Amino acid sequence: MADKKNRIKVNPFVALIVRPALKILFKYKFNFRLNLPDEVRNLKPPYLVLGNHQGFWDPFMAAVYLKPPTFYITSDAVFRSRLFKFLLGFLGAIPKTKSKSDLDALKNIFGMKEQGKNIGIFPEGQRTWDGTTLPLIKSTSKLIRMLKIPVVTVVFKGGFYSQPRWGTSIRTGEVLADYRLLLSGEEAGGMKVSELHSVLTQALTHDEIEYQKQAKIEFTGGRYAENIEQVLFACPECGGFRGFHSSGAEFSCLSCGKSWLIDSFQVIKSEQGADHFDNVRDWDRWQLQKLREMLDGGYESGEVLLEDDDVVFHTGYKSRVPLFLSKGGLRLTSEELILLNKNGDELRRLKLKGISGINVQNREVLDLYSENVLYTVRDPKKRFSSYKWWRAVEYLQREKLKLNMPE
Repeated sequence: MADKKNRIKVNPFVALIVRPALKILFKYKFNFRLNLPDEVRNLKPPYLVLGNHQGFWDPFMAAVYLKPPTFYITSDAVFRSRLFKFLLGFLGAIPKTKSKSDLDALKNIFGMKEQGKNIGIFPEGQRTWDGTTLPLIKSTSKLIRMLKIPVVTVVFKGGFYSQPRWGTSIRTGEVLADYRLLLSGEEAGGMKVSELHSVLTQALTHDEIEYQKQAKIEFTGGRYAENIEQVLFACPECGGFRGFHSSGAEFSCLSCGKSWLIDSFQVIKSEQGADHFDNVRDWDRWQLQKLREMLDGGYESGEVLLEDDDVVFHTGYKSRVPLFLSKGGLRLTSEELILLNKNGDELRRLKLKGISGINVQNREVLDLYSENVLYTVRDPKKRFSSYKWWRAVEYLQREKLKLNMPE
């Protein structure tokens, strides 16, 4: 029997007012299209809804067209906002700490099954950065095997360019949600975890760049490059890591000045010689390799490997509202993250071996835990690349310190 405290509910107001309103929003703002076969439409709960994660509105898009309410596993960081905590209370979201084991979330999931309710999960654990599906968290396959309920997948196509990680607004193009009944409950409970992981990976893998080359969807909006320095941090022209400055549809390197623009078909172009890359996916793969090479080269010396100024630190825990710590700078060495105040004095030295749960939240805030304390790093001007720092720390922890990373 599920514990009463785990009986998360959807407010009836959602079904009557919010659901139709969201359908109107998705139709006119996203030009939303749906492929929902009868075997999914008529499926009786409980079942799992698993999707690739392209944009902020994905959980709402995935759930609103299914008649039974779907209770999505949601990052507890979203609950730190009083407004979103209130709204998600209507939707019945289940909070979970990213990149960390969370017993309370697990209890809630099994409570949902006992109550005959659908459960929604994005197995990537976060939104895609470059338009391709991220490696799936392997513990999702373990959960599928334990729950032994049907598995429905929904693959979003066109959503990445409609609202990319760096996007400041919705770009109207076309979004397709493609549903499929992937597994029955009997199949899910009878497969090995490795087999489930393989089947799920194949079902959810999607490359937005290749899809866009075929679909040739034109997007409205105009500010296609604004804040793209949150994702792109290395310049292929000069090799510098100072980052970029963006405005509207254009961005330029802070080191060499070379500029690029993104057109309405989301193609990256330059009028100053070689383009290097015409899409974010290929650019990102190149810059991550350069980042690894840079970290390898400076690792043994003990020098500062990365640094950024003009950031703001807060501290907290899980879904509690973080408290202001200081403005200042961030430094990375081979063994520590060093937090500095605005005068350049040390605030904290966080050992990389003791850092857990490092990830990037919405609005590109870097989250991490050290000695059971949450630290958040953000830039009010939105120029800070939390993505660069997450990738750098993750690489050092996995490849240099040989730490067991969550799966």
